[in-house]
Amino acid sequence: MPKSKLVSTLIAGAVALQSIVQAASPFATSIVDYNPGAGAAPGFSFPQAALGEPSRLNPFGEGTDPFNPPYGTNQIVSIGAGGWLIVRFHTPLLNHPHNLYGFDFTIFGNTGFVITNEFDFTTFDWIGVPATDGSVFAQSTGQTRVAVSRDGVNYYPLDPLLAPALDSFAPTDGEGDFHIPLDPGLVVADFSGATLADMRTLYLGSAGGASLDISWARDAAGLPVFLPEINFVRIDVLDGKAEIDGIAAVARQPDHGP
Repeated sequence: MPKSKLVSTLIAGAVALQSIVQAASPFATSIVDYNPGAGAAPGFSFPQAALGEPSRLNPFGEGTDPFNPPYGTNQIVSIGAGGWLIVRFHTPLLNHPHNLYGFDFTIFGNTGFVITNEFDFTTFDWIGVPATDGSVFAQSTGQTRVAVSRDGVNYYPLDPLLAPALDSFAPTDGEGDFHIPLDPGLVVADFSGATLADMRTLYLGSAGGASLDISWARDAAGLPVFLPEINFVRIDVLDGKAEIDGIAAVARQPDHGP
């Protein structure tokens, strides 16, 4: 086979393989639109940071956890007041009754729990096992709105009375499963006094994040809209700012099939 034809064949194969991998991804796969808005964090304007799997490591190669969230300019994208981020999923997010806790997707930010231990500047380490009082840092400073769409044209906002605040709770744990949502009964106060081991016990294998249900979609009159699946997620920041690391599909309950 001529070299030029072999190279063309290899390139075509690589493109086809990339398309297959992209099509099967349980994460956002492409950016539709991004507007940083007003007050977005400087340097964090790379929207592709929200694509693919959320960050398991920080910029120094350390594992992300609820004390150590992702913070690199290539890991999170910042959205300020009046700004938005629209992503597409090549594999539709299903509004499935057997998804864990009834959630369909989870949005991850870069909030972390504050360590309340004293710090020893001679050893450059925490005194005792690091724990938190339940307070967080780097959380969203304003109000966000999430809307969903099947066709990328008609978007339906999720009921703000049901949808949790983004980039606020729960902090990401890179050792967890991005497709397992946190128990919706847990609140920040449940983590008061918790060490990392305690947090992981409460997380039950989850990687944290803010989980949402497609069934919360509403039309312009505020009435429920049934969407069996969606391919697009839009995040608007109404005031303040928020950082986004990734969006993941939620897994089925283990005792149910497809």
